[in-house]
Amino acid sequence: MNFIPFVSLILTCSTLLPAQELLAGLARIDITPTEFGPMYGYRNRKCGPAVGVRDALHAKALVLQAGETRIAIVTMDLGSIAGASIHRRAADELQLPLVLLAPSHTHSAPAFLGASLGTDGPSPYLAQLEEKIMQALREASSRMTPARLSLERGAIRLGYNRLLLREDGRARALFDNLDRVPHGPVDPEYVLLQVSSPEGAPRALIVHYTAHPVALGTTNCLYSGDFPGVLQRRIESAMPGVQAMFVQGAAAETNPLFQGRTGDTEKDFATMTRMGDLLADEVLKTAKRLKPGEPKPASILHHTTTLNFKGRWAKETKIPVGLSTVLINGEIAIASVPGEPFLTMQERWKQHADVPYPLFYGYTQSTPDPWPGYIPGIRTAAYGGYGADNATTIEPGAAERIMDHHLIQLYGLRGMWLNEPGRP
Repeated sequence: MNFIPFVSLILTCSTLLPAQELLAGLARIDITPTEFGPMYGYRNRKCGPAVGVRDALHAKALVLQAGETRIAIVTMDLGSIAGASIHRRAADELQLPLVLLAPSHTHSAPAFLGASLGTDGPSPYLAQLEEKIMQALREASSRMTPARLSLERGAIRLGYNRLLLREDGRARALFDNLDRVPHGPVDPEYVLLQVSSPEGAPRALIVHYTAHPVALGTTNCLYSGDFPGVLQRRIESAMPGVQAMFVQGAAAETNPLFQGRTGDTEKDFATMTRMGDLLADEVLKTAKRLKPGEPKPASILHHTTTLNFKGRWAKETKIPVGLSTVLINGEIAIASVPGEPFLTMQERWKQHADVPYPLFYGYTQSTPDPWPGYIPGIRTAAYGGYGADNATTIEPGAAERIMDHHLIQLYGLRGMWLNEPGRP
C-alpha cells in the first residue's frame, strides 16, 4: 500500500498555507416526523408505530472553515443514518467536501431505512430528513464568523458492558440491568469541544460520550432523544445562546445504568431523565473550566477512504465501510466510523493517535456507503454475543483494519510519512 502521493500533497499544502483564521457557522432544525411510523432499534418492541412525541427531535449543524478548507459536523436525534444525497449535494452546492453525519443512536427515533423497516427501500421520511439537513447546512454556511475552539475532559460512569462471559465460555448480552451492576469494561470519559467567539462568548458545546441511548425500553411508543436529548436541553437552558450537540462514541456493547423498564410511561421517562441529568450535572461543572480558545493559525486537514470487507457468514458479500480522519489545528484528531463500533476501536484510537485530543466518532457516516451494522473486534467476535457473532455481518478483523487505516491516515495528515528512508 503506497501512501507517498497523498503524503506529498499534505506536506506541500501544509507548508505553503499562510496563517489563517478559524471560522464557524451554526444552525439547527426540527426533524420530528410529521406522521407517526415504525420506531427504531428494538426487534421486540411492544407497540406498533409511534403514538406521539415526548420531546422534539433535532438536527444541529456546525460548519468549520480554515482557509479554503471546510467541513461540517451534523448531530441528530436519530438511531442511524445512511443517505448518499447529502454528501453529494453538500459538496456540489455548498463546497463542503466532508460532512460527518452523527446520530446519537436513540432507540426512540423513527425507523426509516430499508434494513430497519424490512423493506427494499427507505420510507419517505429519509427524503424529508435529507432536505432538512441540507437546509441546516445552508444556514450554517451562511453564518460563518471568526471562532475559537477549546476542550476539556471529565468522567462519570453511567454505563455497563452488556456482553457477559457465561458458564459455557461464551459471551451473551445482559440487555436489562435493573440492579445497576457496573459490569465492565466501559469508557467513562466525556470530552467537551466548545466553539466560542474571539471575545470568549460560548456559541456551541459538543459533548462526546459513550453509552447506548436505550434508557427507554421496548414499551416506549413516543419519539424522544432519550438521555442525550435531556443532556442537550439542560445545557441550552443553563448556557443561554449556546447550541448543545451530542456525539456518540464506540457504544456497541455499552448500555446505560439507568433503564426505564416498568412499562409506566411517566416512571420510565423519569428514569431516563435521571440518566441525562446526571451526565448534564457533570458536563456543566466541567464546562465552567473551559477557557476561551487562544488565537492561533487554524488548519483543517482530512482524508476519506472506503474499505471493503467480506461478509462473516455470506463470504461472497462485499461490505463497504466509509471512514474519514480529520485533524484540526494539529491537536484535535477525529476518527469517524459508521455502523456500531465496539469499545476496543475507541481504545485503540485514544492510545495510539498521539495527539492531545483524539476523538472517536462512532455511528458517524461520512460517505455515501450503506450502514455496516455492528463492527466487533477480533476477541469480541470470537467470544460472541449480541453484536459480536449475533446480529453482525462483517468479517472478523474489520475493526482492527479500520483503526489501522485511521492511524495511517492521521500520521499522513501530520506529515510523518517520508518519501525516502529516515535517518538511522
